[in-house]
Amino acid sequence: MKIVGSYACSHAGLLITRGDAAPTAQREAVYAAFATMGRAIRDAAPDAIVLVATDHGRIYPLTHVAQFTIGVSATAEGIGDAGLPPCTVPLHQPFAQAILGGMIAEGVDLGFSEQARIDHSFVTPLMLAFGDDFPTIVPIAVNCNVPPLPTFARSYEVGQKLRNAIEAGPSGRVVVVGTGGLSHWVGTPEQQDFRRRPAGTRLGAGATAATIDEVGPVNDAFDREFLNAICSGKTNGFLREWDDERVYIDAGNGAMEIRNWILMAGLTNDASARVLAYEAVREWLTGTAVVEFT
Repeated sequence: MKIVGSYACSHAGLLITRGDAAPTAQREAVYAAFATMGRAIRDAAPDAIVLVATDHGRIYPLTHVAQFTIGVSATAEGIGDAGLPPCTVPLHQPFAQAILGGMIAEGVDLGFSEQARIDHSFVTPLMLAFGDDFPTIVPIAVNCNVPPLPTFARSYEVGQKLRNAIEAGPSGRVVVVGTGGLSHWVGTPEQQDFRRRPAGTRLGAGATAATIDEVGPVNDAFDREFLNAICSGKTNGFLREWDDERVYIDAGNGAMEIRNWILMAGLTNDASARVLAYEAVREWLTGTAVVEFT
């Protein structure tokens, strides 16, 4: 498979369900960036989009948490969470099978699902970029939700190995999109603390659905520093200076999803990138960006 495009973007369902709540200029800038990404992907004519997103515990609950999981069924079922409609997305099964085998050969013990289901982290960017005309995808879910999480360094390495697995696969064209973050705080402080409890102490211990406020904090300075590192090919410098705890304190528990951006940096070998849009949309509770790797 040939990689004919690489992108990273945010994915909060509120981008759609609270679209009108954002200031007009911010909303239009973000929507225009997703539309630009969608047109560019269509123009690249890929056979599939390899979409690396987050599992929020609705697909793979605490009864079994894998760090990286690929869907290998014929379709992926959107579960209709975060206020989005249920949907069915076509899945490129031969590519998914080849990537699974290639990742195992590369030393990544990738989990897999023969009944792929996806949540808003996959569906939101697809809806914003393509409307209801969903392209064929290969979904890869990353545990960015409940510690222990894959390290930032491992996420970068998995991105490198994903590229190898793609390029070793059958003929065809793919675009790769990583989606998550940026800075945002999900739930009350008590809910955030609950998620950080040690493995083995959370199941059946009274977890509640995350509380969603009307507005939320966004750390513009962190977002811009991270985007600068990604876009200038200095992701490894960011990894030397930042760890989970520092990101958690400065950018929130939701910022653990920058793993998917770091994975993209690894996949592109720290290629330069350009920001199609960045907005600190407090009504969407997140720093929101779309980036194209060049």
